[in-house]
Amino acid sequence: MFDTVKYSIENHVATISMNIPKTINAFNFEMHRDLYAALSAANENPDVRCIVLTGEGRGFSTGADLTSINFQERMDYGDILSQTYNKLLRYMMEIRKPIIAAIHGVAAGAGLSIALACDFRLATEEAKLTVAFIKIGLIPDAGAHFFLPRIVGLAKALELSALGSILNGTEAESIGLINKAIPADHFHEEVRLFAQQLVQKPLLAFGKMKEIMYKSLDNDLNTVLGWEEEGQRLMGASNDHKEGVTAFLEKRAPVFRDQ
Repeated sequence: MFDTVKYSIENHVATISMNIPKTINAFNFEMHRDLYAALSAANENPDVRCIVLTGEGRGFSTGADLTSINFQERMDYGDILSQTYNKLLRYMMEIRKPIIAAIHGVAAGAGLSIALACDFRLATEEAKLTVAFIKIGLIPDAGAHFFLPRIVGLAKALELSALGSILNGTEAESIGLINKAIPADHFHEEVRLFAQQLVQKPLLAFGKMKEIMYKSLDNDLNTVLGWEEEGQRLMGASNDHKEGVTAFLEKRAPVFRDQ
C-alpha cells in the first residue's frame, strides 16, 4: 500500500510503522508522503478508533535523513520544513482520534518531535530519546518548540535542547516526557492493551476533549470555559452520553456509537 510505511488495522486500531530500517526510519521525502497518506487513511476510516505510530527495526526514528541532503547545494531548510514536517504536524493536530507513539530504540531530532505531537507516548525502558538538533548546529523543529516546553516545562525543555541530552525510557517517564516506560518483553502487549482501552471510549467525546485541550494552551480561562460550555452542550445531547448513563445505571459496559 505504501513504500516506506507499513499499515494495518486490527480491532479498530490502525498501526502505522515507519519502515526504512537501514536508516532507523530517518525521514526522507517519500516517508513524509507515505506517513501523511497513512494517517489520512486511518483518520478517514470509520472503523479506526485509535492510531499507533511506531517504527520497524532498531528504533522509532532518527529524524531527518542527512544522507539525502546535498550539502554542495544551498538549501532553504525553512522551505523544506514547510513542505514536509509542518504539513504533517498540522494534519496530526486536526485528527480527533487518539494517536499513540510506541517508541523503542532511538527517537531523535525530528523523530522525537513527531512523537511529541502524538497524544500519548509509550516507550521501552531502554529506549533512547534525544532532541539532538544542537549537535549539528540546528534549532529544534517539527513542532518541538511548541510541544516540548508544554510537556516538560520551559527549564527542562531548554536543558534537553541545549545539551542534546539522551534519556532512556525510565528517565523520560520521570520528567513526564512519555506517559509510561515499559519493559521490552512486555512492550507490544502493553501498547495493545493501552490502545484497546482508548478504543472503548466514546470517540465523539474524546475528539472534542482533544480539540479543547490543545486550544487551551494558548488561551485564557474565560475562553476555555466558553469552549467547555459549547462542547458539553453537544456531548450532553449525544446518544453516547445517554448510553453511558444508562450503562452506568444498569451496571454494564457501555456500547458507544460516536453519535
